[in-house]
Amino acid sequence: MTRSPRCSVIIPTFNRADLLPYAIASVRTQGVDDIEILIIDDSSTDGTREWLSKEAARDPRIIPLRTERRGPSFASNLALSQARAPIVAFLEADDLWWPGKLAPALAFHEANPAVAFSFTDYLHVDTDGQERGTCFEYWRASYVDKRARGFKLLPEPEIKLLAVNVVGTSTVVASRSALHRANGFSTASRSAHDWRLWLRLAAECLVAYTPETTTSYRIRPIAAPENMTSRIDAMRNIIEPYAVRRERRVRRALRQASARIDIAEAELARHLGDHWNAALAHSRALVTWPDMRTARAAVADFRKVLGRDPDGNATMAPPDLKDEELSPGVLSLGRWFHDSISPAP
Repeated sequence: MTRSPRCSVIIPTFNRADLLPYAIASVRTQGVDDIEILIIDDSSTDGTREWLSKEAARDPRIIPLRTERRGPSFASNLALSQARAPIVAFLEADDLWWPGKLAPALAFHEANPAVAFSFTDYLHVDTDGQERGTCFEYWRASYVDKRARGFKLLPEPEIKLLAVNVVGTSTVVASRSALHRANGFSTASRSAHDWRLWLRLAAECLVAYTPETTTSYRIRPIAAPENMTSRIDAMRNIIEPYAVRRERRVRRALRQASARIDIAEAELARHLGDHWNAALAHSRALVTWPDMRTARAAVADFRKVLGRDPDGNATMAPPDLKDEELSPGVLSLGRWFHDSISPAP
């Protein structure tokens, strides 16, 4: 390819040789040929490097890059530095684009170059292939217009995405120049780098979304609960600077964000069988941002602590929650960890 492609697709990967071919296949089915596919292998040990070399020889659009276990932020930034197209699309190695996902987003960005990034709804799919509902359905962001067709601008995007972050990185299509101006993904923190970048962009630029579902997002159970605490701490660190803002709408969004982080903490405690701390975290969330679903969760936790079933009858010690009983929210915490933290060298 001599001229710049229409779109640069960025796929960071680490030990996803079993799933990466499906992600690439979902890109190939988009019907958009004028693209480059930058795949950054963060020193995988499962044969990814060799497989990518063969794929690149077969498909000149594939550009393999390699990093030395620096994590997805560094890997994505490396790809951004090599990308040649004015528009960038992100895809995680274990996610899938649905047919027809890319072309409408490219057309929208080409017609609206001032938009920094756009995003869509996505479907949670667990490791058994079971559908677990969409992101927009689960988080119930009030700013999402479910009746909308096509892309529309998000009013006050920084405030909206602070309150409820429903941006799935694998759905994002963005302006390469806007990403460069924002200095890409932060490598200072090993977690929550994506939310941090979306907020930086939303503070200065236009953001668009569509409620249409375009991507399947694989969720995984929590593998290292102690590291989930690091993720939650990183999220609290992101919202901390907003505490000095006095605007009423910012204070409201901050309360909602704090409550959602408390809910994440509660669901992690549930996963660990610590129903007392789950009840306390759900209660904090309920005080900060009253919500009926949170209230029901808090009551359920207190019943577990008291050894009562939903009808108020005494029970034996409550069983630990199984993965199939966990919400997409806590399962996504497991996914966010895998996406945000690479193994130590």
